Amino acid sequence: MAELPASSLGGGQPYVFPLSYQSRDITFSEWCSLFTLCLAPLIAHIAAGFPRPSYLHDRLPRWHERIALYNPTSILWRYAAITDRRIRAKAWDKSQMAATNALFWTSRGWDGSEGMIALSSPHCTHLPEHARISVYSSEFLKTVIVTLQGTQAIVALGVSLAGGSSSSDGFVQFMGVDLIFFPLAFIGLVRLFCAFWLTDDFAYLLPEHRSTLVEAVPMTKRSDSRVSLDSLLHDVPAEPFSTEDMFLPTSDWRSRVFRAVFLLPTIGLLVICLLFLIQPGGGKEFTTTALLVALFYLIFLSATLVVCGYYLARGYTSTTIPCIASRWYVVYTAALIGMGLVTFVIACIETRRTACGKWTSATFDAGDVSACADNRRPDVIRMDFTQFPDFGLATTDPSHDQRNNTLGEGEFWVRNFTGTCLGALGSTLVRHASTLEMVDLKDL
Repeated sequence: MAELPASSLGGGQPYVFPLSYQSRDITFSEWCSLFTLCLAPLIAHIAAGFPRPSYLHDRLPRWHERIALYNPTSILWRYAAITDRRIRAKAWDKSQMAATNALFWTSRGWDGSEGMIALSSPHCTHLPEHARISVYSSEFLKTVIVTLQGTQAIVALGVSLAGGSSSSDGFVQFMGVDLIFFPLAFIGLVRLFCAFWLTDDFAYLLPEHRSTLVEAVPMTKRSDSRVSLDSLLHDVPAEPFSTEDMFLPTSDWRSRVFRAVFLLPTIGLLVICLLFLIQPGGGKEFTTTALLVALFYLIFLSATLVVCGYYLARGYTSTTIPCIASRWYVVYTAALIGMGLVTFVIACIETRRTACGKWTSATFDAGDVSACADNRRPDVIRMDFTQFPDFGLATTDPSHDQRNNTLGEGEFWVRNFTGTCLGALGSTLVRHASTLEMVDLKDL
């Protein structure tokens, strides 16, 4: 088996393998399969995280006002806010479920406050049939799929860190481009908190004549005032109203328990990410792709923990993350997207196929052993006749040469074989080349 570079073994210091172009032999059809595997978790969990926006203002959002919606941090916050609102609801109904799931664009920007339940009601043209989703709905099927993906991601990462073999658990330490977004599947587990109240079976439309004043029936018994929807169309502050009759306060014990528990999956994945980066005793090895992937998730998970933790502790209830219009949040989102693109490009350069068919960003010395070795095939041996002329396939065919010289007893040819052997060197019995006598290596 080829040895690792000496520089990766000395001093117990982390070592990053030099960036190398290894994808030159990948065919077009293989690239299509790789891109599908790479982008599937990203598209599935980001696209499933938000419904189609409901525009209640004639000015559409600009690109920088849209970009923050697709930040995974925004999606995790939305799941938290929907679950918390359902827990605090005194009488959950279809209109509350629709308005809670809707993504409203108003003159004040994205608005997911509890007040939008009343303000948006005259614009609602379609409500879901029930106050929770059906097991036969597309949303339920979506939840089942992303939950299975999330479970697979957490198990694969955990087993890999615990010393399990990559070949059996589906995760490769020196991952190729196919696995760079694989850990994002953990969002599917977080989605379980609000799975029965996630829906896109609703519709809100802007009235044809903006000058028409539309009034909503007040949602509180404390006041006889009415709320004007004209504030959604113009920069006129809406008349305040109370939602205490609809929801319990965030100080309710059930809400507090949920807020304390919600971030546990994020904390767990952050710990896994730190363990991947920091190996006790040192000597941790990375490819450029693996290092960038680890840093990407370290930044994303740390930011999510800080931002969502702060808003959960302060009792915010909007279903759109409160900082969505902040300049720093847009910059953070753009930086996350930029880092993801850089990681994708580097992974495309480093990715190659291993002997067992998996993809890796490392050379044979580290990549094939990491990706292919398991309990059934613990030995991964590379054979190259130019480097190891004594290492090949022993055969007695042909039995004679062009001069009609025949092979003597115990003689054989060593055929050139360049490739990789996967298997187990389980037996210590060997046969002597000249005498064909069976010998046990333990006795030598």
